[in-house]
Amino acid sequence: MFALPPLILGFAFIAVGIACWHLGRRAARARTVRLPRDYYVGLDHLINDRFDRAAEVFARVAESNGDTAEIQFALGSLFRRRGEVDRAIAVHTRIKEEGAAAVRDQAAFALGLDYLSAGLMDRAERLFEELGASRQYRNDALEHLLRIYEQQGDWANALKIFHELPADVQSERRRVAAHYLCELAEHAILQGDAERARALLRQVQSHDEALPRAAILTARLLEAADDTRGAFDLYLRALRDDPGLALEVIPRVSNLAERMGRKGELVEDLYRSLGEAGRLSSRQLAWLLVTTLPAAEAHRIEGVTGERVTAEATVDASTLGALLARIGAAGGRYQCEQCGLNSVGWYWRCPKCRTWDSMLPAVFKWAERTDAAAPAAGYTLHIKSSTRGAAT
Repeated sequence: MFALPPLILGFAFIAVGIACWHLGRRAARARTVRLPRDYYVGLDHLINDRFDRAAEVFARVAESNGDTAEIQFALGSLFRRRGEVDRAIAVHTRIKEEGAAAVRDQAAFALGLDYLSAGLMDRAERLFEELGASRQYRNDALEHLLRIYEQQGDWANALKIFHELPADVQSERRRVAAHYLCELAEHAILQGDAERARALLRQVQSHDEALPRAAILTARLLEAADDTRGAFDLYLRALRDDPGLALEVIPRVSNLAERMGRKGELVEDLYRSLGEAGRLSSRQLAWLLVTTLPAAEAHRIEGVTGERVTAEATVDASTLGALLARIGAAGGRYQCEQCGLNSVGWYWRCPKCRTWDSMLPAVFKWAERTDAAAPAAGYTLHIKSSTRGAAT
């Protein structure tokens, strides 16, 4: 068997090593993306929030490197953030029409965001609908379509898009879909189509069996059909499921109780329904009842809740609820627990942060405070524990 001398083998190994090193360097140089110096200058401006200067640099780079898609996208995003939506639209339109096929979906999505910023909802809607067939941007496009339809109050299309979302997302947002159906049911009630409203409310059960809003709408239908007892029970069920609805529901319950001849048992019925969930303290319950019932019911509230309620008013008002409403007019009868928005009126969905079921009566917080703010409103309101309980 032929054997090479050790010296020749050594030279051979060295030659192979040198050849591999040279080949590696050539491959590395081929993989290196050479970006212009201005690109890094622009990134520095961007990182340090110097958007005007960054936009100037990227515009200059884009002119000399028109085929660099990343630079074009960065420039378009900068224009949008600066409010120069027309320029952003021009940049992303050019990429969508003339760019490589690999970046056209990205350009279409960016263009949809531009149209949203410009308030061109119909154009944004068309682009996001097209992107529904894209694997990469489908879910993001569906989310933006949902926001568009919610903003426009197009609940039927919002519900349609909801059913196209991934199964895990649908499971997380079942209550949102139930609200879509309730919005459609309310519209049917306004149009006098009670049958369609009932059908929509039955569909709510498949998404959220315990949605208080569905109970309230069903109660309204029963009330219109003169089923007073059925409506009364459903209103109380809604209060059990969500005591935060008290300011809206209790006046309806009070009216039905009077029609049924149950005015004397009303405070007990309300206290039992509101307290059943165990979410409210006796003080909060007392404040809710004081806010919504006539002043003549104060002694009954004390007997049921164990909280002594007295009022000294220096303004002409027939009920403590009217007095508290005047506080609400200044600071809001309701407050969003998500974003803190104060509102005089009730909303199922916060107008600011767009969160469902987040508006709570401000009375929940008033109940835990002292009466320091009351004199400024022209009256004092005192809720103290009776002799049966500890002072609060």
